[in-house]
Amino acid sequence: MKKSAFLVVVVLIINCLNAQFSNSASSPTLIAGGVGEQVIPKIAIGNDGNMYLGRFDNTNGSYEVWLQYLDASGNLLWQNPGGILISNFPQMTWLTEWDLDVDLTGNCWLTFQDIRTAGVNNVMLYKVDTGGNILLSTNGIALSNDTSSDYSNMSPVLLCHSDGDIYVAWQRLALTTEIHIQKISPTGELLWGTNGITFAGNAISFTWPQLLDAGDGNLLLKYYIDSGPFWAPNRQVFVTKLSPEGTVIWDTAVNSAAGLAAWEQNIPFTSDGSGGAVLAWYDDRYTDMINEVYMARVNSGGIATTPENGTLISTDTFNQQYYPKLAVDTENEQVFAWFRTTDPDQNNVGLARQLMDFSGNRFWGDTGVQIIAQGNNYPDPVATYFYQDTAYCIYALAASPGDSNNEILKVNAIKSDQSSPWLADVYLDSVANPKLHFEAGISNQGWSVLAYEQGNDYDIYAMRLNPDGTLGGAYYPAPQALEGYVDDQGTVHLSWQEPPITPNQYLVYLDEELYITLPSETLFCAIPDLVAGTYAFYVCALYSPEHQSLPSNIVTLTILPVALEEGNNIPAVTHLEVKPNPIRKSFTISYFQDKFPSQLTIYNLRGQKVYEQTFSGGEHEVISRNLNLNLPSGVYLLKLNSQQHNFQQKITVIK
Repeated sequence: MKKSAFLVVVVLIINCLNAQFSNSASSPTLIAGGVGEQVIPKIAIGNDGNMYLGRFDNTNGSYEVWLQYLDASGNLLWQNPGGILISNFPQMTWLTEWDLDVDLTGNCWLTFQDIRTAGVNNVMLYKVDTGGNILLSTNGIALSNDTSSDYSNMSPVLLCHSDGDIYVAWQRLALTTEIHIQKISPTGELLWGTNGITFAGNAISFTWPQLLDAGDGNLLLKYYIDSGPFWAPNRQVFVTKLSPEGTVIWDTAVNSAAGLAAWEQNIPFTSDGSGGAVLAWYDDRYTDMINEVYMARVNSGGIATTPENGTLISTDTFNQQYYPKLAVDTENEQVFAWFRTTDPDQNNVGLARQLMDFSGNRFWGDTGVQIIAQGNNYPDPVATYFYQDTAYCIYALAASPGDSNNEILKVNAIKSDQSSPWLADVYLDSVANPKLHFEAGISNQGWSVLAYEQGNDYDIYAMRLNPDGTLGGAYYPAPQALEGYVDDQGTVHLSWQEPPITPNQYLVYLDEELYITLPSETLFCAIPDLVAGTYAFYVCALYSPEHQSLPSNIVTLTILPVALEEGNNIPAVTHLEVKPNPIRKSFTISYFQDKFPSQLTIYNLRGQKVYEQTFSGGEHEVISRNLNLNLPSGVYLLKLNSQQHNFQQKITVIK
């Protein structure tokens, strides 16, 4: 009977994986399930979109490390539906954090602890290629070799560096805790000695390392220095930059104000895109039983560009704030933050977001924007990331009010101007079940995969989210950043950016009607001979006859009557003069318009009216500053209309 049950489970897994990632939130994708527990998933996505998904699995009676390999759509690339067994060496009865990553050539590196050596926790390292072959050593490479029960090596983190080498950091517990960091070559050579580089001190502990690629072969390490009892440490946050040789380049105290909880371990630690890092945490530094969230940025030189000890993400000192998650726009140096809010007694829970710059300035009000009001829905952000111009936050919340044990998953997407690409938050998983141990992988095409435990029997599920809010492996992205303007002759000009996946054709729509079909190499078009009026334009990408993308952003443009009716017959600008042109500060408009009143109007190149005023007839000299006119940089069309004459002048503003 046992054997039959197991066969049913195997068939279930095969069917699930061969069906690709589910496109329905009500039917999440089962990755590993059946007999026993499948827990603590880890995921890493390579440059080709293929991904490794690892887990601890006690189907066979004890916790083993297993690894699966899937393509971008969720198809199983290894024959065995459960993946390959990495290690069945014994574990403690409890598990801790572990890690995996993909190197430059698509291989997977894994690190975890086990007690194969004298019953003592030691850190191991494995390398697996895309064919499912364990390289270097079948039983892995030992990064620590303690044999005394006085020591325990645990909770390793791993980084595949852009220089091709591998870095692993872990904690070594004794009377005080040390951090060890090892650098490993692609061939498995330990480059920083037998035990790596050690961070240790007298009567203090170095704990919970996190790693970032700082470029140029350099490494960023976040760590804590703890003093006092382990259940209530006086915890300070540090960031260190290490050279390829392991030399400390700088060491910066990010927060020495204390108040961090003992269970606040791995905090948001994200690259700033230029060799520095952005961090966030919560603390009760004033010991008033009110926790507040803070953000800090450290640049490539080790200088904090935010205020000392971090800057408040929200200045609300009445309500509690917890569990910040960050999505960093490195190009514009902006930080999107989501965080939990509660009342002082933590009875009512909400979700808020904030936008900040690298100096710590808050853009969405001092307290941020509450997107889920405090109540009994218990929302929590679980994963965040930024792609192109949009920040994404996956969050969990109660499936029904008051039911904190059963959760669903939704996604909030937002831009810096607080507009959203979606009409409403989308469901990622609408099945009411216990959910925990969330792990997200982000592809270079902007789609993500969230892996997590679900259900009382601890099965692992995964769902793929596309940038347009759709689910599943079939992704048909829309054209990006549609722009347009109207020239002097009334012709509409449109341009857009290619989506992450090249389509077969582009479909240009005018007022929701197909206007023209263009080949994939064409990223612009001109639309002449439209009558005066206001029009809405958007572009779709066509990937096949059955697969058309959602619309791009909509551009609304106005065609002016004069531009069409007068055309090239518009009189020369002899009665209208603008000086200086190009314009850097103020400018003067001089004109003579007979005896009739005249209307001065200024349009931007999208045909949008930005200024309008009526003047009496006769000769005038108008200075822009007297009009309270402050135009941003750009090209504008200035028009002067009266009963008898229509004049126009193109002006350029440079600031």
